[in-house]
Amino acid sequence: MAGHALTFALVGLVVMVWPWSVVPAFLLAATDNGPRKLVAYVLGYVLALAVVMVLAATLLPPGPRAKSTSHALAWFELAVGLVLALSVLVLWIRGRRTAGQTPKWLRGLDRLSVIAAFVLGLWVPNYMLVTVAVAELSLWELHGAEAVAAAVVWVVVATLGVVTPLVVLARSGRNSAAVQQSWREWLVKHSSAIVCLVLGLVSVVLILKGGASV
Repeated sequence: MAGHALTFALVGLVVMVWPWSVVPAFLLAATDNGPRKLVAYVLGYVLALAVVMVLAATLLPPGPRAKSTSHALAWFELAVGLVLALSVLVLWIRGRRTAGQTPKWLRGLDRLSVIAAFVLGLWVPNYMLVTVAVAELSLWELHGAEAVAAAVVWVVVATLGVVTPLVVLARSGRNSAAVQQSWREWLVKHSSAIVCLVLGLVSVVLILKGGASV
């Protein structure tokens, strides 16, 4: 049970700092009509995670699975762990080559409408990691309100990264533009290092858990 809880928490932390979700939030905040776009983006992001996790908490039966299902889950966790480990290597290599540069596809965020920002929020969550979180939640042997509470807490933690720009804008007042620009530059520069650290830790946990159960 402790192992499932640890993996569940670590996956939430990775989703929280996942750059392909967090970087667009900071960049949207610095675009024309940025606050409205950012609110729409955050709403879409939170809605996507909340629907998946709450449905999982209420519909999936808790407790251990049949041997064949547990074996399949172990292989899935091992595969995801290996994919994440490879992703860390790729991100590290790309981070060294493109340090401080904003990816070209992110520059198009300035032309997004509010509705498109909402759709982007629905699309960007790392659903592979969310699937791992769903599996771990179902194996955590929680029931009813406890499972829903765990799912809600996970969603709150996982969305802290995309909500941060809203907090910055709200607290900065007239200096919000300058503050947001400095956050944007820092995040673009360091996001790869942050996610590599957390992602590497999760990949090790998944590989060890999956490998031990295969």
